Amino acid sequence: MLFVVHNVTSATRLLDVLPLFHDDFGIQLLATCTGSSAFEGGVAALLAETGVPVLPWEQALETKVDLAITASLGGQLHRISGQLALLSHGVGYNKTLATPDAGRRTPDAGVASHL
Repeated sequence: MLFVVHNVTSATRLLDVLPLFHDDFGIQLLATCTGSSAFEGGVAALLAETGVPVLPWEQALETKVDLAITASLGGQLHRISGQLALLSHGVGYNKTLATPDAGRRTPDAGVASHL
């Protein structure tokens, strides 16, 4: 199983599910970082604390895995050799925002009426 990390935020989400697999000795856990985020600071140190072997991105792409889990859509995920599961990495991550109503300048601007 390969944990695919983009930044510390996505890594911490993946670490939330790590205990589900950590004690199963039939599963080999690996981690990698795509190198696609401008916010990679701290990823290497965080992954080192887990004790999970970390592969360089190019090596991870050459490694066949049964399952890769990620919490971000960044990077060239289509190149991973295996099934890919995507976890949301926080509230609102996949949320679309409504366009503000710039023509209405009242205290309730942007609030939908349910009446």
